[in-house]
Amino acid sequence: MASQVHPFAHHHGHSMHVRIFGLAVSDRSTHLVKEIAAEARLLTVHITSVHRSVADQARIFYNKHIVEGKAAHYKNPEVAKIVAHARTLHKQGRSSEFVKAYLISAIEHVHGGPTTVSAHIGAHIFTEVFDVAHYSGPTTGTGRHDFMTNEQARGFLAACRRRMPSTIARLGHSSELGFVLPTEFHDEKCFHFEVKQLLYDKLEQTPATPTSMFA
Repeated sequence: MASQVHPFAHHHGHSMHVRIFGLAVSDRSTHLVKEIAAEARLLTVHITSVHRSVADQARIFYNKHIVEGKAAHYKNPEVAKIVAHARTLHKQGRSSEFVKAYLISAIEHVHGGPTTVSAHIGAHIFTEVFDVAHYSGPTTGTGRHDFMTNEQARGFLAACRRRMPSTIARLGHSSELGFVLPTEFHDEKCFHFEVKQLLYDKLEQTPATPTSMFA
């Protein structure tokens, strides 16, 4: 069931009223997200994922593609093969730990390296990678929990597009919102940000210990 999402009652630009929950990002990205949220009339934003380890990515793959059964839409075509084999192991009755161990090994040895599986893996000098929650649970049905109304999500996307590619290098988002720019790509449940950073911001940034709130 969708949660109650309160509309933002003020005019654009009141980013001081926006509250960010979840994981830590740089000051530059925090300011950017607050500006975008204000333009979309959001009072709160949830940052759900930042830098990940390979084990984190394997756990997310397991929950998202094995347990929930979501399709694997990734730039690296090897990922779909990895997910397909993991599903086969699951159907054969292998334990969750066995399947996750396979996923870890497959990600570590994938052609092109782990960073081709997800931009969340590895170090990025000039970009910061993080996710902002759109919804959790299944794509449709009573189990879906919305962090934004449909209007707010579309307003959030429109505000992001106004900053692409000058500030936001690439943006992933749910397919229900539609794709316009060549730097947009499919990423269900969240807005996946790849934000251009000033070098000194990255040098001062301390990596967050948690890496993902939601699978």
